[in-house]
Amino acid sequence: MPPAANIVILLANDLMLSSTVSGYAASAGRLFYNAGSVADVVAAISEGSTVLLLVDLGMPGLDVASLADSVPAELLQHAVAYGPHVHTAKLDAARDAGFGKVLSRGQFSAQVSTLITDS
Repeated sequence: MPPAANIVILLANDLMLSSTVSGYAASAGRLFYNAGSVADVVAAISEGSTVLLLVDLGMPGLDVASLADSVPAELLQHAVAYGPHVHTAKLDAARDAGFGKVLSRGQFSAQVSTLITDS
């Protein structure tokens, strides 16, 4: 298991979810960054930081393979991608890209606190 994440990065445009994740991150003593693009994710990753990356596969224009190629392999192995359970192609693409955990949106919502606390 990697050391505890000190930064939680959420790649999503859902403001309600962002607020929820931000609160859980603060409660766990983690810094929180809401990214709106792959470039924002790359910019938020600082050398020497341990990052938990959470990715909404429903982000408009998101290229999962490009994101996976843009982040360190260690980060990707522990990253969480989530999306609607009916979007099987997007969920499969995240698995194929190397995301450590791929969840339905409902599973993510139910587990997000634990994902952050246990990271």
